[in-house]
Amino acid sequence: MVRVYKEDRCYAMKVYYDQYLTQKGHASGLTEYLFQREKSILLSIKFSTIPGYVDSFVCDNMYCLIQEFLPGNTLAALINQGQRFCETEVRQLLSGLLEILNYLHIPGAEKPVIVHRDLRLSNIIVNDERLFLIDFGLAYRLQNSADIDFLTECASRKITADSSSSYMKKRNDFSIQSDLFGAGVVAVDLFTNSISFDQSVSWEQHIPVSPSLKSFIRRLLAVDGKFASCNEALEHLRWLK
Repeated sequence: MVRVYKEDRCYAMKVYYDQYLTQKGHASGLTEYLFQREKSILLSIKFSTIPGYVDSFVCDNMYCLIQEFLPGNTLAALINQGQRFCETEVRQLLSGLLEILNYLHIPGAEKPVIVHRDLRLSNIIVNDERLFLIDFGLAYRLQNSADIDFLTECASRKITADSSSSYMKKRNDFSIQSDLFGAGVVAVDLFTNSISFDQSVSWEQHIPVSPSLKSFIRRLLAVDGKFASCNEALEHLRWLK
């Protein structure tokens, strides 16, 4: 993602081109398909905390998507800069993320149910205490068979030796449970990426948060039951002690 300017206004531009996508593990010849797929998804989304689609064009075999530019930093960048998050802040971030996901998971007149499927610290921007979600390159539109075929092929190319089958199965699921699990992973990463600890020991033994929040995160991760929807998770989060 790069910044571009037009008439003194800043925009974000995502560029698709063959060499980069091949390096990322995609099969060759998919550049235009990837570009058109994400463009279609972005055109269907109208939400204040998701950067809107602005324009697109093709130049020298590079396919460019233009979106609204968001000032601020990703959660990954903030942690790398030394910022640490307390329990109250993590709860607020989870609330903002679940509100976005709840919108994505509810079908609209021109929007299908959309599952993001790639929730991570680097895909979440914080600006002026507001949370924004970016990068819909791996998103899934419910009951879209072409999406299933494409994303299944992507997953088969990107499985790594250090990724557990359970983790990857939950990450790559074609249901809203993938995003609930991803939200749980974000919560754990906000704590564990801020400290050094023995990786062989459970994260729960190392982060100083309340039992109620630990229980909530475990449910997001589908360790102790699971939430049926993001709305249910939001309601539960609001009532946490």
